[in-house]
Amino acid sequence: MSSSKKVLYYKGLNGIRAIAALSVLISHIITAINYFYPQLVIEELDMANYGVTMFFTLSGFLITSLLLMENKKIGTVRLKDFYMRRILRIWPIYYLYIFLSIILLYVFLDVSILQFELIYYLTFFANIPFILGGGLMAISHLWSIGVEEQFYIFWPWFFKNTKNILIKLSVFVIGFYILKVFALILFKFSDLDIFYTILKVNRFDCMGIGGVGAVLFHQKSKWIPFLTSKFSQWIVVISLGVILVEKFRFSMLVDHQLVAIITLSLILSNISLQNPILNLENRFFNFIGKLSYGIYVYHKLIVLLLVPVIKFLPFSNGLRLAIFVTFSLVLTIAVSYFSYHYFEKLFLKLKSRYTTISSTAEKEVKVI
Repeated sequence: MSSSKKVLYYKGLNGIRAIAALSVLISHIITAINYFYPQLVIEELDMANYGVTMFFTLSGFLITSLLLMENKKIGTVRLKDFYMRRILRIWPIYYLYIFLSIILLYVFLDVSILQFELIYYLTFFANIPFILGGGLMAISHLWSIGVEEQFYIFWPWFFKNTKNILIKLSVFVIGFYILKVFALILFKFSDLDIFYTILKVNRFDCMGIGGVGAVLFHQKSKWIPFLTSKFSQWIVVISLGVILVEKFRFSMLVDHQLVAIITLSLILSNISLQNPILNLENRFFNFIGKLSYGIYVYHKLIVLLLVPVIKFLPFSNGLRLAIFVTFSLVLTIAVSYFSYHYFEKLFLKLKSRYTTISSTAEKEVKVI
């Protein structure tokens, strides 16, 4: 990377990545308890869904920050370079995981996912089977990556010209939300739920909230002191605690939007304040945060492959469950560690060829 290129590191963001990734991982491990105690019928926890919303909001904030800084430096954004950076970050591990899932599921579980639906996953439209209530074993969770990739197609176009950018992004977020309200009304009065489901799954408004927050931060808006105030910080702490114990109960019209605003406040508090109430800048979160993409992608296959192995060990159900939980956590983190350092980094180095403002998850880089 040339010395003329700025490197962007925001403290605390690895912590948010870690919380989001662990929320999804732990939720899916808990759901897998059904294999050991089928009489319990444990459904997926809400915190997994909210963890994805945290990822969406963080992604919107960071991508928007990079686009704003690039426009400020060169007067525009290079769309080709933007798309190449996203390809080099997302595609390698994404396609590697699909390939591994095809092979390992067939070899160890005698399950084939070579079905027509696979085309949706190969083309980043995995949200379509998810919306329709389907999904392929071990790769169904890739729907959220499809949503992000679709968001990345149009979002950088807003930043070719950043005049009135706050108004443009706000109109987008509000407009998307209004569409969601109308879709919900249609569902309530006609039982036609497809339009609402599409908009609820494709949470472009939550990513947009992160983007609006980035603009407010870079413009040093008067809203920043409120969003980072002690009052707001305590609301965030309490809300995260409520989400953790599965008691975050709000209307489906505002639940994910509230989580997005909570996430945004957490982001702004950590990057703006020296000592936020919930300080996410620590070694554990930095370690997990760097591996968060791998944790999210790899965990489901690891959990599925472990279940039949551990389920038939000659131990009590309780001991088997303890072994399953431990191995699920350890193996997911271990696989993600080796993937990041010995596979993903090969492509991250190539990103510098297409980078004006570089972002990093590495704590050692100077904070700007």
